[in-house]
Amino acid sequence: MADDVTSQSRPPGLLEQAQELQRTLTGRGIAARLIGGVAIALRCPSMQELGLSRDYHDIDICARSRDAKAIDVAMAAIGLEPHQHFNAMNYGRQMMFSSPVTGIHVDVFLDVLRMCQELKLSDRLDIDDHYSLPASDLALSKLQIVEVTDKDKTDLLALLLEHEPTPGSEAGLNITRIADVCRASWGWWQSSLTTLDACQAHASHCMAPAEQQRAVERIETLRATIDAAPKTARWRARARIGTRAKWYELPEETQTA
Repeated sequence: MADDVTSQSRPPGLLEQAQELQRTLTGRGIAARLIGGVAIALRCPSMQELGLSRDYHDIDICARSRDAKAIDVAMAAIGLEPHQHFNAMNYGRQMMFSSPVTGIHVDVFLDVLRMCQELKLSDRLDIDDHYSLPASDLALSKLQIVEVTDKDKTDLLALLLEHEPTPGSEAGLNITRIADVCRASWGWWQSSLTTLDACQAHASHCMAPAEQQRAVERIETLRATIDAAPKTARWRARARIGTRAKWYELPEETQTA
């Protein structure tokens, strides 16, 4: 493993470690896929030439809760130590591990990504044989963030530019998948459109004009698809309340420390 995983000059080292971790887990029969910034970097190899490269500090991965014990064993075998208290308090939901040698930190999300919204992932781990979740799920993981950072905006822009919006197909950015999540939950819809607006504004000062125009066009395509999707009765009922009631949770509220 790399000696300094937090150095901005060594992101490839962390990417390689993430790939090796995913290979180790799948080699033990555990369905696991990377999520988060490292996963997006692996799905978007053109980030650097697009001016969207950034630093990475940890690894996020998702798996199924039924594999929690096997994950413990696999992590121990490669020298990653569990955060005992956190893992016990969040059993079946989330796990944390770190290396006492390199300082590398790994978050494991089980079945569901619980942040500002909830994203079910247990049936998304076998879509293809890539190291990461499909691009549509990676996009959803960013769209649900309320306190969106420049890094989150950068990641989402990279996904939009690298993957052609493609209704119903995971070969590109499956905008049908994204719209299906948003049409069932007003909170998802509200968070996603707000984040897309923030990304569009971010593109105006971090990208060359040609890429900026392409990003804006794809944001508009995704926004139109989300808006046009027929909404559920639950969505319509929640829409009547609007922003008068809180529609999200902050990540620290979803975890037991």
